[in-house]
Amino acid sequence: MNNRNNIFESRIDRAFSVLNFRTHLSRTNIKKKDGYHAAHLLFILTLLPLLKIDTVHSFCLKKWYHWSTSKKDSFYRFKQSNYRWRTFMYKVIDKISSTLKFGQHALDDRYFVIDDTVITKRGRDIENVSFIHDHNLGRSVLGFCIVTLGLFTGQNFYPIDFAYRFGKKRHPKSPDEKIGDPRSISGQRSYEAKHKTKLELSLEMIQSAFDRGIRAGYVLFDSWYGWPVLINAIRKISDDLHVICRLKDSKVLYEYNGKTYRLSELYQKMKSRFKKDFRTGLLLKRVTVKYPGSHADAVIVFSKGYHEPEDDTVKGKKKTKEPKWVAFLSTNIRLHASTIIKKYTKRWTVEVCFKETKQLLGLAKEQSNDFNAQVFATTLSFLRYNLLNFLNENEGLATKGNLFQQMIDESAIITYAQRLWDFFRGLFTVTISQIFELFKIEEECSSYFNVLTETICASTPIQGCET
Repeated sequence: MNNRNNIFESRIDRAFSVLNFRTHLSRTNIKKKDGYHAAHLLFILTLLPLLKIDTVHSFCLKKWYHWSTSKKDSFYRFKQSNYRWRTFMYKVIDKISSTLKFGQHALDDRYFVIDDTVITKRGRDIENVSFIHDHNLGRSVLGFCIVTLGLFTGQNFYPIDFAYRFGKKRHPKSPDEKIGDPRSISGQRSYEAKHKTKLELSLEMIQSAFDRGIRAGYVLFDSWYGWPVLINAIRKISDDLHVICRLKDSKVLYEYNGKTYRLSELYQKMKSRFKKDFRTGLLLKRVTVKYPGSHADAVIVFSKGYHEPEDDTVKGKKKTKEPKWVAFLSTNIRLHASTIIKKYTKRWTVEVCFKETKQLLGLAKEQSNDFNAQVFATTLSFLRYNLLNFLNENEGLATKGNLFQQMIDESAIITYAQRLWDFFRGLFTVTISQIFELFKIEEECSSYFNVLTETICASTPIQGCET
């Protein structure tokens, strides 16, 4: 048993130790004045999906004291506190980056990815909840919009920052909005969600990541974000930071050979010049243009036959016709047309992240009415995703789904072993007491039971967590 102890050690606990979570929590001033340490509460909350538990209340009802003896109020107060979770996430990403040596990957193989997702909520009493248009469903739903910035390293995608965005329309029976002071930690999230656009939030997150030393060669986003104001602002951050995005036909005018054209007009001019690209199997046409607000050249690639990667069909989703052509823009004019499209497909990693965090890691499952608890829940979901990626790179498993299932099985083994030990401990107590009573031994039996317990615990597979 001594030789097999490490089998039962929690992978999440090892990750907490390797990535110095306790230190990062302390330096971010995420502390509790009394009671359980913040690292312990964060560890248990991180572990809940692996235990197949949806809520803190369900965890406390099971009374799994080998995981934690803390009560539900301790968890609720921790989730609703005004902590600097954004700063904490950056510290964790910085530690993951230094441990896995992201800097060894070429700059051209690292990508910032911007996208947003809608998390639906049923409770109209949730603080600051509003109606958000869900493009997947084609209708408005009650909930929040989350604009997310992630880093794709060439191997894995890591969410590094996010911002909430409120809709303009609210449920008539919802309580009044609570928009805080942007100078305070508690008010910053709600203030930016109310008063800033998704383009402004995206730019601020990219700038913040860049200021904190996180580097990438490209920023990828879909056509919703493909506006010249954002593209120009990103290019001003660094000359080494380029943009690759999909375009949509709008009133934006692109200059070509001294004349300006809308995207559809430019396509009409080029539609007879398409050539088959054997690397992608698509019909492509590459055009060098100038886009508004910049004197620098950019490349537009028109494509026929391009399809986004397949995703699960959503029940109730309106069917959309496949476009006859699509267009992509790259501010790096040295790239081949097929290379631009291949790089753009890395954007799909953020869609995979949203899908897996919603299905496996608790994103959008928080039931609290407190807005701070909603922010913490989103942070925790992305933190779980980053931990799985970190462990996956260390252990070389094919998919995060396989690793997630292994960790569920591992947690179940620990839980079963602990329950087995609880049974034998009760059996030993009753047996020793009956022996002493049968032979009329007047000596206390507790000392014998303690010796037996210490002997067994010296080789027990239940190690407990470092946190």
